[in-house]
Amino acid sequence: MTSSEQRTVLVTGAAHGIGLQVARTLAGAGMRIVGVDLAVEQLGHEMQSIAREFGVATIAAPADLREEEQIRQAVARGVKQFGSIDVLVNNAGIRKTSTFWETPVELWDEIFAVNLRSQFLVTREVLTQSMLDKNNGKIVFISSIAGRRGSKNSAAYCSSKWGIRGLAFAAAQDLKGKNINVTVITPGRTDTPMARNSEQWNPDIGWLDPSAIAQAVLYFAEQDPSVQVPEIHLHHSAEL
Repeated sequence: MTSSEQRTVLVTGAAHGIGLQVARTLAGAGMRIVGVDLAVEQLGHEMQSIAREFGVATIAAPADLREEEQIRQAVARGVKQFGSIDVLVNNAGIRKTSTFWETPVELWDEIFAVNLRSQFLVTREVLTQSMLDKNNGKIVFISSIAGRRGSKNSAAYCSSKWGIRGLAFAAAQDLKGKNINVTVITPGRTDTPMARNSEQWNPDIGWLDPSAIAQAVLYFAEQDPSVQVPEIHLHHSAEL
């Protein structure tokens, strides 16, 4: 297995929350980071900070993940700079609420574009631009507990997160026989800026620290290609 010091990870939604923690944790293991996010200034700041703190090379590759060409270019930047993308972490996502019967199709389409369509597009580009040629890689799809059970006022969000699990399992089937492994992580309530700004926020009910998800990503990334980890489900003990 390629050592962490020689590997490059591309993380979407890398400017904040779970994505930023994943980038920091994998940089701490010696991996080079390609950070992708729509928040241009914050992404640049965080990538520079990671490079200084952990002594690894980083790239800030701003992209609107609703746009196919911007995704293609962001992946190409990473491949051109580092030669390959060895680990992909599909993390970026949004959550907006509405009752089932009041959900406009525009809201549905926006959530699916960011949460599900972008994970398909980023994965396709990483596979075709890097992993398939090298016959090596790790692909992580970040879903949610909402992808395992319904949630009030969240029909579009829950549906997109269920879809991520289906996407991950389908990708794993297509990649059988190759040294490219796939997992999907379904975290429970996680303490992120998005969560703290949501109607669900209550500090007393128990929230995962994003570092738990980041450690799960690192665990998967360090497995031998012969070891399959189809899904990792994490939640705070208060959710038991």
